[in-house]
Amino acid sequence: MPRKKKEMGRPMERQYPPRIDATPEEIARVVLNAGRPKGRVAAREYFCRDCQRQVVYPDTLYRDGRCKDCHMALSS
Repeated sequence: MPRKKKEMGRPMERQYPPRIDATPEEIARVVLNAGRPKGRVAAREYFCRDCQRQVVYPDTLYRDGRCKDCHMALSS
């Protein structure tokens, strides 16, 4: 019986977590936390604190919990 080939490319129905505005040092501190995770991320969906819009991969979720539009509006 012939084997089925795996489809090429990324699956389109999967949503990836948003980018974060952390520095490389902050990421290293979390990753290299002596093997002791402080907590697991329970949510797989990320929402802006102000407009409640869902934030997914190419967008950035900033440290204040806001999407790019709300974050830029606040800083202006």
